[in-house]
Amino acid sequence: MSRLRRSGRWFSFSGFVLVALLFLFPFVTVSCAAPGGYGRAAAGATTNYSGLDLAAGGSPSVDGALRPAERRQPDELPVQPVAALALLVVVAGAVVVAVVRAVRPRRISAAGTAFAAAVLVGAAVAGAQALVEVRLREQLTVAMPAGRTAADFVGVGTGAWLSALVLGVLGIGNLIGWWRAGVSPSAASVRKKPVRLDP
Repeated sequence: MSRLRRSGRWFSFSGFVLVALLFLFPFVTVSCAAPGGYGRAAAGATTNYSGLDLAAGGSPSVDGALRPAERRQPDELPVQPVAALALLVVVAGAVVVAVVRAVRPRRISAAGTAFAAAVLVGAAVAGAQALVEVRLREQLTVAMPAGRTAADFVGVGTGAWLSALVLGVLGIGNLIGWWRAGVSPSAASVRKKPVRLDP
């Protein structure tokens, strides 16, 4: 049992660390199909805002050609407080798992932290998307294609999807571990004890 508990603790700690690393991957993207390009990106290039770009503020990376210097427009985002809070909650989850020794309190704390971080990641991405959509509309250099809006060219990056997935698994896994840890050994042995019939 102790080995299982140690493996569960390692699983939870590794999961939170993985999510923190996923903040280095794209959370919000501006498609290469954006009319006329966006920010520093020329038409046909993709702009990627990582989770860290949202949490700490900064310029996105660009996959593809850049506009000439005189035609570049702002693409740097200020600090997004919800994204910063999401990253802090993820780090707090790793600390809780590392510090709290009691199984049930650790499990329920890890589950709550994971679910809270997942909600914050979703809210941060939605807020950043809305901001980027406004900028894209303001920076248009060609007409928007008929029937399309700026929202059609601003998407959710792989880092955000993977973060939400890992946090969901962490939350559900720790909830199950919390419930299983609540089953007393005596009750479990009673259920498993074979029934003997007297002759």
